[in-house]
Amino acid sequence: MRRGDAAVLSISAVLGVAVVAAVVFSVFVEDRQRGPASNVAANSTSSLLVVTWGPSLCATDRSNKGCRSGHVGQLGPTLILHGLWPQPSTEQFCGLSKTAREGSLSSLNLPQAVQTDLQSKMSDVSIMAPHEWNAHGTCSGLAPPEYFSIAATLAEQASTALDPVFQNGGGRVSLDALRARMDAEFGPGAGKRVSLTCRNLQGAGMVAYEVQLSLPPVVDLNSAVSLKDVITKGPPRSTGCQRGVVPH
Repeated sequence: MRRGDAAVLSISAVLGVAVVAAVVFSVFVEDRQRGPASNVAANSTSSLLVVTWGPSLCATDRSNKGCRSGHVGQLGPTLILHGLWPQPSTEQFCGLSKTAREGSLSSLNLPQAVQTDLQSKMSDVSIMAPHEWNAHGTCSGLAPPEYFSIAATLAEQASTALDPVFQNGGGRVSLDALRARMDAEFGPGAGKRVSLTCRNLQGAGMVAYEVQLSLPPVVDLNSAVSLKDVITKGPPRSTGCQRGVVPH
């Protein structure tokens, strides 16, 4: 072999190693952007379970896909799952680049049982689940199946406790009534972890829209979580909206 040929082969080998290293690094970075980064949970000091009064959603946002399809109406007058949000509110889109913030339900690899459970508790799981995972779940420190199982379990317990306050309030609901119900169901101090948000609807005034429940960090919860066991471990909530109209 001539000296020039040996030099060419040597350079080619070095370039080959560099290309492989670059590819490996690229895949590593991409996986970090797309996957649930468990280390980010250390930045979360608490979490919020957010549930929306279904009729209020459709009254204030008629373009919502779940409202247009009739799915939310089929769920009946009930609180439905919006999301489980690591706090503080800056904990969003963890490990995701701006170009990787869109996704599909299939990309979450959720067991069918979890998907079915979410569809019975969300306005439209095909839209809401990917968005909630990208915006909030990536900051939870958990994988999608466990994250959504916890959210669904807590939403079921919250709606069971608070639906009667919305349903039997004579067309209105107050924060005081919600907090009193939480204290009665889950013990003293639970009510202080609840806040109410309202939206202004032309012709109806302030409509009771969502309830937010303060909880410990998501990573400290599990799929068998009892709301009674964790509700007083979150920080107290500010008062927010005091009362609102309840559409049915």
